[in-house]
Amino acid sequence: MIANQTPFPLRSDSAPGLTRIREFLRVAGFDSVTLCRVLRMENMSDLGRVDWGRVDPAALSPAGYWALRVFARGLPTPVATAREICGDEVLAALLASALLRPSRQDPACLVCPVWLYPLAGFVVASDRVDDPDGEPFTPPVDVVFPAIYSGTLRFLSLLPAAGGGDALDLCGGSGIGALVLAGTARESATADLTERSARFADFNARLNQLPVASWCGDLYEPARGRQFDLITAHPPFVPALGPNMVYRDGGESGEEVVRGVVAGLPEFLRPGGTCVILCVARDTGQQTFEQRARDWLGVHAGEFDVIYGLEKILSVRDVIASLQKKGREVGPAEVQQLVDRFQSLDTRQFVYGALFLRRYPGETVPPPARFRITSQATAHEFERLLHWRRQTFQPGFLDWLAHARPRLSPHLQLTVRHVVEAGSLVPAEFTFEINAGVQAALRPDAWVVPLLARLEGQLTVAEIYGAAQAADELPANFQLANFIGLVQTMIERGFLEIDLPPN
Repeated sequence: MIANQTPFPLRSDSAPGLTRIREFLRVAGFDSVTLCRVLRMENMSDLGRVDWGRVDPAALSPAGYWALRVFARGLPTPVATAREICGDEVLAALLASALLRPSRQDPACLVCPVWLYPLAGFVVASDRVDDPDGEPFTPPVDVVFPAIYSGTLRFLSLLPAAGGGDALDLCGGSGIGALVLAGTARESATADLTERSARFADFNARLNQLPVASWCGDLYEPARGRQFDLITAHPPFVPALGPNMVYRDGGESGEEVVRGVVAGLPEFLRPGGTCVILCVARDTGQQTFEQRARDWLGVHAGEFDVIYGLEKILSVRDVIASLQKKGREVGPAEVQQLVDRFQSLDTRQFVYGALFLRRYPGETVPPPARFRITSQATAHEFERLLHWRRQTFQPGFLDWLAHARPRLSPHLQLTVRHVVEAGSLVPAEFTFEINAGVQAALRPDAWVVPLLARLEGQLTVAEIYGAAQAADELPANFQLANFIGLVQTMIERGFLEIDLPPN
């Protein structure tokens, strides 16, 4: 555990005051939908790239424009203006919570000591990226990063519904993950290594009037003796280089935090529960990341179905360049140190994506699987695949699939490449592609295309095969089992949809 290195800037001991603040911001239109529309942003991660000189103040209410300037941009406001906009009660609440305090440069002005912004239906506070009084800025060693970075938004889009169960978000930072999970959980908790993060998360839960527990400790340590139905994590990836990294260190390989999250699942994840981790990790010369992750589960590995949605592949140099871009002090000597270290660890490549694990004690689960995803992927694609994979290891699966009625995905595309033969264009190559949340491609033989085109949800797999066989449209050695295997592959890759029995 790391003690709070700098004074915590906020106070959260006045529930009525926080309620007034939340209601004031709601009425002011200080929400992400409004701000994205007015500021012409795709999402809140674009806030740092707004051309403020082109923003029309009249596009927001006076209170909304004031809140944008003071809380989202971090500009000072005269006390008289704050009183006029907020009224005495709300201004008193803002001062009592320390969301506003007197400027050290000009006592006639007030400043917000944190970054406050709307996100996902909430209002969230985290540390600023500059000094509120315009003085030289050095971030605290236990700095709580903003929740509107693109990686965090990606993480939030992958969170499944908690289904009324107990949810825990590890490496919680500002607590935004637990706030989202609280909407569908019986109980929601967030845990982080630093006291500063725990206090920010507690403040944000109180500000948003949500009963989220905020814990401080190393991964699962504060949760000893408890189990959860959903565990999520968006851990940092920073290979240790020296004292300047402190709590963000991911150890020698950078993925030790990920390993700790996975290794704790046998103790803390209930049967039937799910774990979601968005992370950077390594493929080695011997194993893929998802294979290594399953090994981290130890003697309980056979209880977990493990799937990995791969979004990006990164080289060692890509990862080092990313560290440098984020302001890490990585000079030529450190670069070579990292290159040598990753080579000694048999690193083949780095991968970025989402790892989903589901626990099925006493059942036979298939080997870990990997599939490609796009930046539009959500929890839905993973839930579909986990549900499908569980169906595949049920008794009598092949017979069930033979009598099922799959249908083409609405996202499926068929591309035909033609070539010139004897002076005429003839089809030479067929490619099935899907590029929605899932990304996949399949190049079948020409005779397979009309066979698959019959999968419209009306006839069973066996009926379609029988009709094609009766019409002499199939090769002599293509049996029903082969067609069932092809359909199974098409479903796994997202080309086909199918109605599954309830979980």
